[in-house]
Amino acid sequence: MTGPHFVVRHVPSLLVGRRGVLGWLALLVSAACGRDGHTARIKSVEASGWRGLLYLRQERPGAPRDLWVQSLDGARRVALTDSGLVAAWERPRVEGAINGAVISPDGARVAYAERHPVAVKEGASAPAQAWNVLFVVNADGTGRRKLVDLREPPFSPAAVRAGSFIWSSDGARLAYVLETLEGGCARVSLHQVEVDSARGTSLPLDVPLGDTQLLVWDTSRDVLSFASLCGVTEEQRLGGLRMSTGALWTLPAERPSVSPDGVRAFVPASVLPSGKAAWLTFDSQGDGFTREPVLEAPSWGRFNWYQTHAGGLFTAVTPERQSLECTGVTPQPQRLYRWDANARALQLVRHDATAFSTLAFSPDDTQALVSILVGRDASLPGFCGDGWLRQLYLVPREALESELPPEQLLARSIALEPPTMWPGASSFHFIGWLR
Repeated sequence: MTGPHFVVRHVPSLLVGRRGVLGWLALLVSAACGRDGHTARIKSVEASGWRGLLYLRQERPGAPRDLWVQSLDGARRVALTDSGLVAAWERPRVEGAINGAVISPDGARVAYAERHPVAVKEGASAPAQAWNVLFVVNADGTGRRKLVDLREPPFSPAAVRAGSFIWSSDGARLAYVLETLEGGCARVSLHQVEVDSARGTSLPLDVPLGDTQLLVWDTSRDVLSFASLCGVTEEQRLGGLRMSTGALWTLPAERPSVSPDGVRAFVPASVLPSGKAAWLTFDSQGDGFTREPVLEAPSWGRFNWYQTHAGGLFTAVTPERQSLECTGVTPQPQRLYRWDANARALQLVRHDATAFSTLAFSPDDTQALVSILVGRDASLPGFCGDGWLRQLYLVPREALESELPPEQLLARSIALEPPTMWPGASSFHFIGWLR
């Protein structure tokens, strides 16, 4: 047998809806067995020319944080950084990878942030920074360079906090935000740095937006998309910025998701019964959005965009009633729909996807990174039943978007890490694919 090995206390079961369970995990345990099949799966993903998966690793809260590269066969892990100082923070109610590192559009370089200690005068306090130094490094670990250093005034006074950063679509520049904490919504300024020369300039944005997440910077259309969350009102907005003129437009949007090319956006429904999901297009000439027809199918859930094809995978979730005693520890029923943005068609592809949580698609859209609830562990009983186990898999997209039985799906997939408890913190925070 190749791939991860693990022992289950009893024969666990994978979900079918909220109530039903199927005792097929024994098949999952042997899914990686069969050397010929496993080798074929490895060759298939390696033939794409991608080096592996970049992820942030932290074994426990407070422990050192570094970037690692996971091979696509699930067998090898190599550290990309060794400082233990890599910054990491969650997105403000926005779908996507954890903040702290971003991969260049061609997959060949990584920009990442670190938080270094800052010397302060006696009686003074250090800035509450998410990060204060920004680096770039090649995917193979060579060519590491410092691009931005905010440790010395006037770059980073105590009232200013460094925020999210992204690559330009041409891979030549990085943009990052500085948030001035002055009551109400934080005031945001936007800055850019040229990757080759490390020369930095300020961009035409200085407005009260709050916690701001940069999403996509499309240089061909001169538009940068972002999401913001005002700390006082809790209002969340989706916005666009015309980089050459500073023209800004926004609309209310909870947990938005923008396509990799920056052309379209998905805004999920509110949890209220009257809420409806919205599909938006960033206007190509004007400064605004065009709203497309809303979904006819259940519209509360998550959306994962394809990387090269126009569309993505919508996970429709049946919301939990807040009165349930096991809210948050019982998996919610889910179904998968494929969305074709050009045809504006939504197709149900998997009726029962309760056990699947799709994280991202590979650059060629042939593979999906999926966290799967693989069973229950009788050694971890609780009020709501035995504890759940989850495991990260690289799954062929065509297998995920089908009614292929779970045991056959797992037999065609590659396990990337041993099972961990769900719900619970994971030491594996996926960032993206490296070439």
